[in-house]
Amino acid sequence: MFFPRSSIFQYFFLIFLSAILGAGCAMVPAPTRSDHIGLSGKIGGCADFFASLDMEIEKAGVLDPGVFRVRNYPYLRVDRFTASFGEDVDDQAAFTAWVDRMQEIDREARGFELDNLPDSKIIALDPVNGKDGLNRAVNYCGDLLQTVDFQNADNREKLRKSISAPDDYIPLRRFVGLYPLTSWFISYRVADWHEEVRKTFSLEPPAGWQTIRYSPAGQVGSPEADQVPSETRRDPLGIPVYSPDELARLFRKWAPVWEVQTRDDHDRIGTPMWNESGDLKVDTASPLTYTLLSFTRFGKEILTQLNYIIWFPARPKENALDIYGGFLDGLNYRVTLDNNGEAILYETMHNCGCYYKAYPTARLEVLKEIDYAEPPLILKAPDIDPSRNFMTVAMESRTHYVQHLYSSPRASQIEETGYTFAHYNQLRSLSYSENRRRSMFGLDSIIPGSQRLERWILWPTGVLSPGAMRQWGRHAVAFLGMRNFDDPFMLDMMFKRSKAD
Repeated sequence: MFFPRSSIFQYFFLIFLSAILGAGCAMVPAPTRSDHIGLSGKIGGCADFFASLDMEIEKAGVLDPGVFRVRNYPYLRVDRFTASFGEDVDDQAAFTAWVDRMQEIDREARGFELDNLPDSKIIALDPVNGKDGLNRAVNYCGDLLQTVDFQNADNREKLRKSISAPDDYIPLRRFVGLYPLTSWFISYRVADWHEEVRKTFSLEPPAGWQTIRYSPAGQVGSPEADQVPSETRRDPLGIPVYSPDELARLFRKWAPVWEVQTRDDHDRIGTPMWNESGDLKVDTASPLTYTLLSFTRFGKEILTQLNYIIWFPARPKENALDIYGGFLDGLNYRVTLDNNGEAILYETMHNCGCYYKAYPTARLEVLKEIDYAEPPLILKAPDIDPSRNFMTVAMESRTHYVQHLYSSPRASQIEETGYTFAHYNQLRSLSYSENRRRSMFGLDSIIPGSQRLERWILWPTGVLSPGAMRQWGRHAVAFLGMRNFDDPFMLDMMFKRSKAD
């Protein structure tokens, strides 16, 4: 077909605009409907209930983007770790545990969505029992539809083969952005950054820094840190199961000391909250460390991961052309435990998914060939006895780059500021006004206002808004190829057990 020259230009210009401006819509979660919609009786009623509830949640703009919907099953959601069991649920007990886990993920997400839903919508959906009635209906209808949906082997096999969790990359942007060409420049910059980090990183305390050290409040020298179960219970999928008390002790045992080179309030750890004007801010008078439990796979084993997450008010710009600076900054420090309860790997990542670093212990050996388009930055980890020492994560001012990782005694004589723990899920529903709650994260998983200028340069990588802070479970940690922070097979891609282990 022949197009006038002006039409061809307009055509490609529209494709370009859709790639950099509209392609992010693909990252927004969309509700799904049950195949039982329109049927009579309790089954049809439950299918209609989920459809009505999801319609109101979507209209109110309170969909939770941290986990992924399962098509045709509105009572199920999945994360990347849970999705990885699709080929491992051959027996009935494992399949049931797998579906129960997806249903629990949905219930948790719906709980936050209902918390964030305006009261008028709650009353319209259930004028008698309100939010409690809706939560009961979610549980009852989810259980009923699960029983009906998986009565026969064919339906179970269909679900098993169809479950997946998408990568956090937008292919259209890579196509329009001539990714094979732009990736050469990005590869050069990544290699340059790796070289710079290797020159400055050390396993020693920083010299000459004016710092604030944050340690777990009331936990210095506490014997409770050792009281962690030696054997962990597991469900039919082999996933560790912890009681709330066991989990609290585990997080205390491996909690880090944060050491921040401090020049102003932007270098102080705080608590994100919505202020009276409806703007997000970080209250540095209340230093919090948010904790999140996750799991990963390593060969045939399933390992526990402890995530410790902090927030800063900003990464201040050096000047108006600073493409990396902006509102809000933060860090995720993750400890992966072997099945004997000992650390096998430490990792750090900024809450944008940027600056990923892995610090393997002597129990791991780096693979000679790592099949990632963007090689991960792998550094050494210090030896640490968590009963006597803290892992200290030392960050420089302004950029909050991790410059040092070292062991420091729990009974330190250095003046420290105590931080308290809070569950990361609190950020999915924060107090917004007198009668409203709101997630810290937008529908695309991005924190509003945290976007960086670098997004206009790095959009051809396919990453949505590079540099912006985002919700856990939605972190792309490579600009070349594809790699997600919660990829359950990332350990297998980078390491093997050392011969001495």
